[in-house]
Amino acid sequence: MVKRRRKSNNKVLWGTVGAVVVVVVAIVLAVILTKSGPQQSYFGPTSPSILAELQDVPASVYNAVGVSSSIQTGPLLNLKGVLVTTKQPALTYKVGGKTLPGIVYVGAEFCPYCAATRWGIITALTRFGHFNTLYNMLSSDDDVYASTPTFSFVGKKPTDVVTYTSKYFVFQAYEQLDRNSNNFMKVPTAVEVLVGHYDYAPGTASYGGIPFMDVGNRYFITGGAYDPSTLANLSRTSIAAGLTDPSIPVTQAIISTANYVSAAICSITHAQPGSVCHSSGVVAAATAAGIKL
Repeated sequence: MVKRRRKSNNKVLWGTVGAVVVVVVAIVLAVILTKSGPQQSYFGPTSPSILAELQDVPASVYNAVGVSSSIQTGPLLNLKGVLVTTKQPALTYKVGGKTLPGIVYVGAEFCPYCAATRWGIITALTRFGHFNTLYNMLSSDDDVYASTPTFSFVGKKPTDVVTYTSKYFVFQAYEQLDRNSNNFMKVPTAVEVLVGHYDYAPGTASYGGIPFMDVGNRYFITGGAYDPSTLANLSRTSIAAGLTDPSIPVTQAIISTANYVSAAICSITHAQPGSVCHSSGVVAAATAAGIKL
């Protein structure tokens, strides 16, 4: 009886150990998948309500903010020092028999500086055209400014590219690496040439890094627009909802960026549409950055 009981107890013990091993293996697999699995880099399409908040920022907010910011938590990098102008052949694309100016963005989903700057780039672009959708994204969880809330220009697969339409220019976006720093989108050779030629920090010979944005080969963003810590501990929903209030510091950082980007874009659209390019917020950005509209 005792032996049987001990044997039975051993069975229970080994059964318990087996269960623990299974749990541990499951946890290890979950961690591995979280770090390297592509499904963990994808957070789904942005909701229509948030997309609408990005695309419907009131003109009064852009004008109230201008290029000012009251952020004290981190240095707001004035895009006057990030937008670089050069005298180069225009970047253009042929569309339906027409020649339109081109804008190219190159970034990566893991990058916190891309994450922060994308907010301003996206809101600026909505003033000139329309996104069919965006994709929710967080910057890397093991990099500086971990898990900065943002969006991506590509979905679960590299072929799930966001469609942006504008009658003023062609916009092309590339997320080279995913949230786990794995190769993701292939950047065309012609775009690699642009990056190699223009992606340098203002007034230096050092590589500017990402994000990189080429506005018609006239103005360039080479690096982050403001400190990503500005968005720390905030949800994507709350940030988007706050874009109607120009007194919110985060809104000021995003909208200041958007006004600078808008001014650069206006330089290649012949200051069209006038409601955007002649607005006080964009004029203030153009004046501060020395952009001729």
